[in-house]
Formats: sequence, structure tokens, C-alpha cells
Amino acid sequence: MRIPILAALAAVLAACSGSSNGTIKVSITDAPTDLANVSQVLINYDELRVHDDAVTTSPADAGTDAAADGVDGQGWIILCSEMRTIDLMALTGGQFTPVCTQTLADGGSGDLGMLVPAGRISQLRLHVVSATLKFNDGSPDVNLTVPSGPQSGLKINVDREVPAGAELDLKLDFNAASSINKTGGGMYVLSPVLTVLP
Repeated sequence: MRIPILAALAAVLAACSGSSNGTIKVSITDAPTDLANVSQVLINYDELRVHDDAVTTSPADAGTDAAADGVDGQGWIILCSEMRTIDLMALTGGQFTPVCTQTLADGGSGDLGMLVPAGRISQLRLHVVSATLKFNDGSPDVNLTVPSGPQSGLKINVDREVPAGAELDLKLDFNAASSINKTGGGMYVLSPVLTVLP
């Protein structure tokens, strides 16, 4: 179901031969939070894709749920497909972490721009597998319900240009304090307030 990133990039480049390319880099931070008693907000994700309005073919195939929500088909490009976990509580105070990394020649990982066709990026989709709250007082961990996260992914409107021969550096703010809500039945729901910083 998931396409390895090298195969995805090769398919994109084949579809865009003769056109200009640029790179895109995506990182994430969290606004200052006042979540009392919360020590960690762990977000587990395994894919980031973008919609490039200039691309007329796509290597992306996310299955029937994604197709129903319009994330399959023309224009969708997978930037990375690796399982990662980030702690939003560690990303306050101006701290950023890359959403996608690439394996370097020395075996390490690096925050490198992903090659895409130049043109307008209209939307990002972050495929969230699960999310967990951890507490300071030793209370049991709580799994967060993430509407649409495990299906078509969290939607972030972008509307920015990838310049030919240059890089688009997107910085996302994942506002945990505004995103986590407790229902009357005691369930916690993660309804992310994700924005692209200027």
C-alpha cells in the first residue's frame, strides 16, 4: 500500500521530464501550551504527501479511504513514508523538527529538501497512525481519537509556490493546546489546529 520514497520520486520525475524542479522541506513546531498535567503529546505518523497543482500524473496510492477523500490520483506526491514519532511538548519555545528525513551516505539521517516539480503546492496531508497523551502525575496513558488522521490524513492548506531551482521551506504549527479536547464521555479527541507559519 505504501510506495517506497525512491520509487515515488522516480515516478514523479519521469512524469515531469522536461519541466523545472525545486525542493520542499517541511518542519513542525508547537505553540506554547498550558496543558495542565500533560507531560507528552506523542504523534505517530508514517507518511507526508503534497498536492502539486502542476502534476497531471501521480505515483501516490493510499487505498480506498484516501481515494474517497480525494488524496489519490492526479497531483499527489509522497514526500516520505517512514514511521516516526514526535513529542509536541518537546517542540515549544521555537523548537522545530523535520517531518521527513533522508538517509545520508554515511548511514545517518538528514533534513534535506525533497525534489518535486516547481509550481503551486495547494495542500499537505499528514497520515497520523495514532496519538497518545502521557501525564505528569502517573495517570495511565490515554490514546487520542484522531478524526480522519488514520484514513486520508490531517489536512493542511498551503497555497505556496515551489520555485524552480530553489527550495520552499514550510514550517507548520501544530497547536496541541487548541487541538486536544475531552468529551463528556471522558474520551480525548485530537482535532488538530495546523497552520503554515509565515
